[in-house]
Amino acid sequence: MCRMIAYASVEPRDAAPYLENLARFCKSGNLVARWEKHRGGNHPDGWGIAYRQEEEIRGIRSGMPAADDPLLSQVQVRTDRFIGHVRFASNIETVHAGNSHPFIASGIALAHNGTFYGKIGEEGDARKVSDTLVFLEFLAQRWMTRTLPELADALRETLSDRERVGEYSAANLLIATGDRLFALRRWRRDPEYYTLYLAENETGRIVSSQPLDDEGRWRLLGDGELIDLVTGESRSVLPPAGP
Repeated sequence: MCRMIAYASVEPRDAAPYLENLARFCKSGNLVARWEKHRGGNHPDGWGIAYRQEEEIRGIRSGMPAADDPLLSQVQVRTDRFIGHVRFASNIETVHAGNSHPFIASGIALAHNGTFYGKIGEEGDARKVSDTLVFLEFLAQRWMTRTLPELADALRETLSDRERVGEYSAANLLIATGDRLFALRRWRRDPEYYTLYLAENETGRIVSSQPLDDEGRWRLLGDGELIDLVTGESRSVLPPAGP
Protein backbone atom coordinates (compact mmCIF):
# COMPACT_ATOMS: atom_id res chain seq x y z
CA MET A 1 0.00 0.00 0.00
CA CYS A 2 1.76 3.06 -1.26
CA ARG A 3 1.76 6.52 -2.79
CA MET A 4 3.56 7.08 -6.07
CA ILE A 5 4.64 9.88 -8.43
CA ALA A 6 6.17 9.82 -11.90
CA TYR A 7 6.91 12.34 -14.61
CA ALA A 8 8.19 12.37 -18.18
CA SER A 9 9.30 15.79 -19.36
CA VAL A 10 10.51 17.23 -22.65
CA GLU A 11 13.63 18.60 -20.96
CA PRO A 12 15.33 17.48 -17.73
CA ARG A 13 13.82 19.14 -14.66
CA ASP A 14 14.75 19.37 -11.00
CA ALA A 15 13.18 16.47 -9.08
CA ALA A 16 13.24 18.36 -5.75
CA PRO A 17 9.51 19.32 -5.78
CA TYR A 18 8.59 15.67 -6.34
CA LEU A 19 10.84 14.55 -3.50
CA GLU A 20 9.06 17.08 -1.29
CA ASN A 21 5.75 15.52 -2.28
CA LEU A 22 7.07 12.08 -1.33
CA ALA A 23 7.83 13.47 2.13
CA ARG A 24 4.31 14.92 2.27
CA PHE A 25 2.77 11.58 1.22
CA CYS A 26 4.84 9.88 3.91
CA LYS A 27 3.28 12.12 6.56
CA SER A 28 -0.28 12.47 5.33
CA GLY A 29 -0.95 10.55 2.11
CA ASN A 30 -4.44 9.12 1.80
CA LEU A 31 -5.19 5.88 3.65
CA VAL A 32 -8.09 3.44 3.55
CA ALA A 33 -10.31 4.33 6.52
CA ARG A 34 -9.89 0.96 8.23
CA TRP A 35 -6.08 1.16 8.27
CA GLU A 36 -4.22 2.54 11.25
CA LYS A 37 -1.27 4.87 10.90
CA HIS A 38 2.20 3.52 11.56
CA ARG A 39 4.57 5.41 13.77
CA GLY A 40 6.03 8.18 11.64
CA GLY A 41 3.02 8.92 9.43
CA ASN A 42 0.68 7.38 6.88
CA HIS A 43 3.31 5.88 4.53
CA PRO A 44 6.55 5.85 6.55
CA ASP A 45 7.89 2.41 5.70
CA GLY A 46 10.64 3.30 3.25
CA TRP A 47 10.96 5.31 0.05
CA GLY A 48 12.70 5.09 -3.27
CA ILE A 49 13.20 6.79 -6.61
CA ALA A 50 14.27 5.73 -10.09
CA TYR A 51 15.44 8.19 -12.71
CA ARG A 52 17.17 8.34 -16.08
CA GLN A 53 20.73 9.61 -16.15
CA GLU A 54 23.23 9.17 -18.97
CA GLU A 55 20.78 6.81 -20.72
CA GLU A 56 20.63 4.52 -17.65
CA ILE A 57 17.84 3.96 -15.15
CA ARG A 58 19.34 4.53 -11.72
CA GLY A 59 17.81 4.16 -8.28
CA ILE A 60 18.03 5.27 -4.66
CA ARG A 61 16.15 3.39 -1.92
CA SER A 62 15.84 3.72 1.84
CA GLY A 63 14.00 1.92 4.62
CA MET A 64 13.48 5.11 6.63
CA PRO A 65 10.43 7.41 6.54
CA ALA A 66 10.80 9.86 3.68
CA ALA A 67 9.68 12.76 5.87
CA ASP A 68 12.50 12.21 8.38
CA ASP A 69 15.29 10.69 6.32
CA PRO A 70 18.33 13.01 5.90
CA LEU A 71 19.16 11.16 2.69
CA LEU A 72 16.06 12.51 0.95
CA SER A 73 17.14 16.13 1.44
CA GLN A 74 20.60 15.30 0.09
CA VAL A 75 19.33 13.87 -3.19
CA GLN A 76 20.07 16.15 -6.14
CA VAL A 77 18.56 14.81 -9.35
CA ARG A 78 17.77 16.56 -12.60
CA THR A 79 16.13 14.23 -15.07
CA ASP A 80 13.46 13.84 -17.75
CA ARG A 81 12.19 10.46 -16.45
CA PHE A 82 11.36 10.02 -12.75
CA ILE A 83 9.53 7.56 -10.48
CA GLY A 84 9.03 8.10 -6.73
CA HIS A 85 7.42 5.80 -4.16
CA VAL A 86 6.62 5.74 -0.43
CA ARG A 87 5.35 2.63 1.33
CA PHE A 88 2.82 1.54 3.97
CA ALA A 89 3.84 -2.02 4.83
CA SER A 90 1.24 -4.59 5.87
CA ASN A 91 4.04 -6.32 7.82
CA ILE A 92 6.44 -3.86 9.46
CA GLU A 93 9.03 -6.65 9.79
CA THR A 94 9.60 -6.27 6.04
CA VAL A 95 10.60 -2.61 6.33
CA HIS A 96 14.14 -2.13 5.00
CA ALA A 97 15.80 -0.58 1.96
CA GLY A 98 15.83 -3.88 0.08
CA ASN A 99 12.03 -3.97 0.09
CA SER A 100 11.57 -0.34 -0.94
CA HIS A 101 10.33 0.42 -4.45
CA PRO A 102 11.15 0.99 -7.28
CA PHE A 103 12.86 -2.30 -8.08
CA ILE A 104 15.21 -2.51 -11.06
CA ALA A 105 15.81 -5.69 -13.09
CA SER A 106 16.81 -6.29 -16.71
CA GLY A 107 16.97 -2.54 -17.33
CA ILE A 108 13.38 -2.00 -16.11
CA ALA A 109 12.39 0.00 -13.03
CA LEU A 110 8.99 -0.79 -11.52
CA ALA A 111 7.04 0.62 -8.58
CA HIS A 112 3.77 -0.94 -7.43
CA ASN A 113 0.80 0.03 -5.29
CA GLY A 114 -1.03 -3.15 -4.28
CA THR A 115 -0.25 -6.74 -3.34
CA PHE A 116 0.11 -9.85 -5.49
CA TYR A 117 -0.69 -13.34 -4.23
CA GLY A 118 -0.75 -16.69 -6.06
CA LYS A 119 2.54 -18.12 -7.31
CA ILE A 120 4.17 -14.69 -7.33
CA GLY A 121 3.34 -14.09 -3.68
CA GLU A 122 4.42 -17.60 -2.74
CA GLU A 123 7.76 -17.19 -4.51
CA GLY A 124 8.31 -13.85 -2.81
CA ASP A 125 7.66 -15.44 0.60
CA ALA A 126 9.98 -18.37 -0.18
CA ARG A 127 12.79 -16.08 -1.35
CA LYS A 128 12.04 -13.48 1.35
CA VAL A 129 11.74 -10.76 -1.27
CA SER A 130 8.90 -8.50 -2.35
CA ASP A 131 6.10 -9.88 -4.51
CA THR A 132 6.67 -6.81 -6.70
CA LEU A 133 10.24 -7.86 -7.48
CA VAL A 134 9.04 -11.34 -8.50
CA PHE A 135 6.36 -9.73 -10.69
CA LEU A 136 8.98 -7.51 -12.33
CA GLU A 137 11.26 -10.46 -13.09
CA PHE A 138 8.32 -12.33 -14.62
CA LEU A 139 7.25 -9.32 -16.69
CA ALA A 140 10.79 -8.72 -17.98
CA GLN A 141 10.82 -12.20 -19.52
CA ARG A 142 7.66 -11.49 -21.51
CA TRP A 143 8.05 -7.85 -22.47
CA MET A 144 10.78 -8.12 -25.06
CA THR A 145 10.23 -5.20 -27.45
CA ARG A 146 9.66 -2.59 -24.72
CA THR A 147 6.71 -1.15 -26.68
CA LEU A 148 3.33 -0.04 -25.36
CA PRO A 149 1.26 -2.64 -27.28
CA GLU A 150 3.43 -5.54 -26.11
CA LEU A 151 3.41 -4.22 -22.54
CA ALA A 152 -0.38 -4.03 -22.62
CA ASP A 153 -0.57 -7.62 -23.89
CA ALA A 154 1.90 -8.89 -21.27
CA LEU A 155 0.10 -7.14 -18.41
CA ARG A 156 -3.34 -8.24 -19.63
CA GLU A 157 -2.22 -11.87 -19.80
CA THR A 158 -0.39 -11.84 -16.47
CA LEU A 159 -3.09 -10.03 -14.49
CA SER A 160 -5.73 -12.41 -15.87
CA ASP A 161 -3.76 -15.43 -14.59
CA ARG A 162 -5.28 -15.95 -11.14
CA GLU A 163 -2.99 -18.89 -10.47
CA ARG A 164 -0.01 -16.59 -10.89
CA VAL A 165 -1.18 -13.32 -9.27
CA GLY A 166 -4.04 -14.55 -7.06
CA GLU A 167 -6.83 -12.25 -5.95
CA TYR A 168 -4.51 -9.25 -5.97
CA SER A 169 -5.68 -6.00 -4.39
CA ALA A 170 -4.40 -3.71 -7.14
CA ALA A 171 -1.76 -3.46 -9.84
CA ASN A 172 -1.10 0.26 -9.99
CA LEU A 173 2.28 0.30 -11.70
CA LEU A 174 4.93 2.78 -12.79
CA ILE A 175 7.36 1.26 -15.29
CA ALA A 176 10.48 2.88 -16.77
CA THR A 177 12.97 1.52 -19.28
CA GLY A 178 15.35 3.47 -21.50
CA ASP A 179 13.56 6.69 -22.43
CA ARG A 180 10.08 5.16 -21.95
CA LEU A 181 7.82 5.61 -18.93
CA PHE A 182 4.43 3.97 -18.44
CA ALA A 183 1.71 4.14 -15.81
CA LEU A 184 -1.11 1.67 -15.14
CA ARG A 185 -4.11 1.93 -12.85
CA ARG A 186 -5.77 -1.42 -12.16
CA TRP A 187 -7.70 -2.03 -8.95
CA ARG A 188 -9.76 -4.92 -7.62
CA ARG A 189 -10.84 -3.39 -4.31
CA ASP A 190 -10.72 -0.04 -2.48
CA PRO A 191 -10.93 2.09 -5.64
CA GLU A 192 -10.93 5.26 -3.54
CA TYR A 193 -7.39 4.39 -2.41
CA TYR A 194 -5.90 2.73 -5.48
CA THR A 195 -6.06 5.90 -7.53
CA LEU A 196 -3.71 7.34 -10.14
CA TYR A 197 -4.18 10.84 -11.54
CA LEU A 198 -2.73 12.35 -14.72
CA ALA A 199 -1.81 15.97 -15.47
CA GLU A 200 -0.29 17.04 -18.79
CA ASN A 201 0.84 20.13 -20.68
CA GLU A 202 3.32 21.05 -23.38
CA THR A 203 6.30 20.36 -21.09
CA GLY A 204 5.39 16.79 -20.15
CA ARG A 205 3.12 14.50 -18.16
CA ILE A 206 2.84 13.69 -14.45
CA VAL A 207 0.98 10.88 -12.69
CA SER A 208 0.42 10.73 -8.96
CA SER A 209 -1.56 8.60 -6.52
CA GLN A 210 -3.32 11.80 -5.51
CA PRO A 211 -3.31 15.30 -7.04
CA LEU A 212 -0.28 17.41 -6.17
CA ASP A 213 -2.25 20.69 -6.24
CA ASP A 214 -5.77 22.10 -6.46
CA GLU A 215 -5.49 23.49 -9.98
CA GLY A 216 -8.17 21.20 -11.45
CA ARG A 217 -5.82 19.80 -14.09
CA TRP A 218 -5.85 16.22 -12.81
CA ARG A 219 -7.72 13.40 -14.53
CA LEU A 220 -8.32 10.10 -12.74
CA LEU A 221 -7.10 7.22 -14.91
CA GLY A 222 -9.72 4.61 -15.70
CA ASP A 223 -9.55 1.08 -14.36
CA GLY A 224 -7.19 -0.88 -16.59
CA GLU A 225 -5.84 2.25 -18.32
CA LEU A 226 -2.18 1.99 -19.32
CA ILE A 227 -0.62 5.23 -20.57
CA ASP A 228 2.71 6.07 -22.18
CA LEU A 229 3.80 9.23 -20.36
CA VAL A 230 6.16 10.15 -23.19
CA THR A 231 3.68 10.07 -26.09
CA GLY A 232 0.31 10.20 -24.29
CA GLU A 233 -0.86 7.06 -26.09
CA SER A 234 -2.94 4.65 -24.01
CA ARG A 235 -4.20 1.07 -24.03
CA SER A 236 -6.51 -0.99 -21.83
CA VAL A 237 -5.21 -4.08 -20.05
CA LEU A 238 -8.73 -5.30 -19.27
CA PRO A 239 -9.78 -8.49 -21.05
CA PRO A 240 -12.12 -7.86 -24.01
CA ALA A 241 -15.78 -7.80 -23.08
CA GLY A 242 -17.75 -10.92 -23.88
CA PRO A 243 -20.43 -11.07 -26.58
